[in-house]
Amino acid sequence: MTDYKSLFPQAVRMAYLDTGAEGLPVPRAEDALRQYFKDKSLGTPGRRCLHAAEAETLELAARLLGTQKASVALLSSASEALNVLPHSIDWREGDEAIVTDLEFPSNVLACLRLKQAGVKVLIVPGDRGAFDWEEMAERLSPRTRLVSVSLVSYKTGAYFTDLPKLAAEAHRVGAIVSVDATQALGRCPVSLDGVDFLMSSSFKWLLGPHGLGLTYVAPDLGARLNPASVGWYSVPNCFAPDRFERYDLKPGAARLSIGMPNFGSIYALRESLKFILEAGVAGIYADLAPLVAEARRELLALGLEVLTPEAPAAASGIVSFAHPKAGEIGAALEEQGVIVWAGDGRVRCSIHLYNDAADVDRYLDRLRAVLAHV
Repeated sequence: MTDYKSLFPQAVRMAYLDTGAEGLPVPRAEDALRQYFKDKSLGTPGRRCLHAAEAETLELAARLLGTQKASVALLSSASEALNVLPHSIDWREGDEAIVTDLEFPSNVLACLRLKQAGVKVLIVPGDRGAFDWEEMAERLSPRTRLVSVSLVSYKTGAYFTDLPKLAAEAHRVGAIVSVDATQALGRCPVSLDGVDFLMSSSFKWLLGPHGLGLTYVAPDLGARLNPASVGWYSVPNCFAPDRFERYDLKPGAARLSIGMPNFGSIYALRESLKFILEAGVAGIYADLAPLVAEARRELLALGLEVLTPEAPAAASGIVSFAHPKAGEIGAALEEQGVIVWAGDGRVRCSIHLYNDAADVDRYLDRLRAVLAHV
């Protein structure tokens, strides 16, 4: 297993186990931001460098996803992408959208807003930290237009490996399958099998900056998607002679971008994607699986209510347990040099490539002591 910890000062200083909330930036990110400033300082001539960085970043993102550059866009955030799709569908009253109760709030909120258009939103409850694809499939009907799920649950860490099965059933009724890969991309293998629309934040497991949402649009969906918002960046020629009468959209995912992108963040993300691709997601996932399993096993031994599913195939980088004093536990751990996420009645540790067995041991040792006093 490669020693990545020494490249991340914060991971050396303490047991940093909160990538699910905030990933540590890759070593080359600071230099990338300086280069952006130099290119930006050139004024309009520098735009050639800015757009070259954008093009390369899109190529790298496509490589990570195993798709073509034309199917990838860089929006402002995963939350923006979660809103772009449902609000670009021509809904009819009585149509249905399906989500689970294991979704991050941005996904739920984007769907709940559809009720204003007369859309029925079905919330499928999870079972023991995960959800059953067959139970979701039973909710499908000819009125289902959208199925929106997370590949890895932010809440429990459940890795939804049965997505292709659910997607096949959703497509039988003509529904679009949207996937939030924020808690997976850069850490767990991501397949686009059956996926119509996918998004991910860049500042978590991708170890990138804020201000970008990596977005995938399947070719057949991209060809027919009519975005709710358009701008000069959405069209091939914003100065066309007939621009006051009509407009055409760029092909593929590019039609989703409406204005100048966040070039500074793009420069940093370019380095993050290179780093993740060099490390190899499959290797990261396999190398860290024993640490994830140990964390879950020891939390159970402490008698805690572990939310993360038991099945090895459902394991991701996240291990969570429920506790009424989660906030107190998180604060006490931070005082002892262990950073986890603690809130909403949960304590969540996130294990990434800069973590090792010593980090997990330190977390568990400090946690035992904290639990004795809360």
